[in-house]
Parts: sequence; structure tokens; C-alpha cells
Amino acid sequence: MRILPRESRRIPATFARYFNSFSFMDRKQWYIFVSVAPLALALYSVWLWQPERQVRLHTAHLLKAVEGRRWNKVDAFVADNYSDRWGHDKGFVVRESNEVFRQFLFLTIESQTLSCSISSSTGMTRDRVKISGSGSPVAQVVTERVNRLEQPFVFTWARMTWKPWDWRLTRIDQPELEIGPGLEL
Repeated sequence: MRILPRESRRIPATFARYFNSFSFMDRKQWYIFVSVAPLALALYSVWLWQPERQVRLHTAHLLKAVEGRRWNKVDAFVADNYSDRWGHDKGFVVRESNEVFRQFLFLTIESQTLSCSISSSTGMTRDRVKISGSGSPVAQVVTERVNRLEQPFVFTWARMTWKPWDWRLTRIDQPELEIGPGLEL
């Protein structure tokens, strides 16, 4: 089949005519889009920044950061005034979590949020956490101890500033988990 020069000149012109007719909106459509897009963004932001949703998302993102062993993200999630019933502070928790989870070659953390409650600038989630993975004998002990727990972990979050997304972890508790002095999980 042979293409003649006259026919090949018409193809781009035809394509341009169809492209121009479909690609540009008229002014009315453009004004509608410009006025609806910010409204949709504002509604999405209101939906996303609800305190309960933020606390649930922060808990999930914290556990994903631990699973991925991204300790700078974990450090950003934990409040400077963190304390728990075992007497640990932020520095200890981040440092020792790094040591414990370093024992895993492969790690998966699954969580199921059982409940979430919000009161003023404090939020609390109760999550059932299961760990799977392989690694050293320490990793096996951690996996067995965590998966044996029947009570959920309780994550307590506090909103630090006026920003609706600025939540920090202030406490983790698990009634069945006992960590004595010198014994690290």
C-alpha cells in the first residue's frame, strides 16, 4: 500500500480538528470546574481531618513504620513526653524497638482496630496486633509473646497543636505484657 503525500497532509489536520474540539472546555464548563474543585477539596479535608479518623490513621501508619523499620518516622510519631507503665520514655522506646525489630529478617505486623475514642485533644485506640516473620531466636520469642496476648494494645494519642493532623503517641499499654527491669521486649 502506498501513501500519497496529499492524504498524509490531511491526517494531521483532521487529528488537530478533533483534538481541539474535545480538549478545550468552553467558559461555562471551566467556571463550573474551577468553582467545584475547591469545594470538593474542602469537603475531603473536613472528612479526612476528623479526630477519630486521624487517630486511626496515625496508629496504622505508626505500625507500618515499625514494620518497615523506619525509625526516623517512628521517632516523629512519638511525643517527647511519652511515658508508659514500664517507666520507658521516648528515647528508650525508639532505641530498644530498633534493637528488637532488628532481629527480624522478614516482618509483618497486622492490626485490627477494635475501638477508637476521642475526648477533647486526646484519642485512644484499642488494637489487636499480630506479628509474623522470621529471624533470630529473639524474633521468635517476640512473635510468640505478642501473638499469645489476648487483650488489645491501647495506643493513646494527643493533639499537640491546633493542626488537625498533628497527633503524637503519648502512651502504649497492654495489660498482659510484663516487661521487668532489664528485660526488654
